[in-house]
Amino acid sequence: MKKAILILMVGSLTGYLIRKMQDDGQFDCICDNVNNFFRKSKRDLKDIADTTKNEAGYLKDRVEDKIRE
Repeated sequence: MKKAILILMVGSLTGYLIRKMQDDGQFDCICDNVNNFFRKSKRDLKDIADTTKNEAGYLKDRVEDKIRE
């Protein structure tokens, strides 16, 4: 029974502290950082896909030129 009361107290305290931090706006910077990270990751993936497509086209042209020779 003592463990249950202790767990409830710790849980309540943790919930209160998280709510207070949220009200103070301390999680806003974390949210902004995560959004910037995902935006950059998405842009990097698009760049990699475009680079791969361009490289494949270049190799295709080189192979066609070698075949014509």
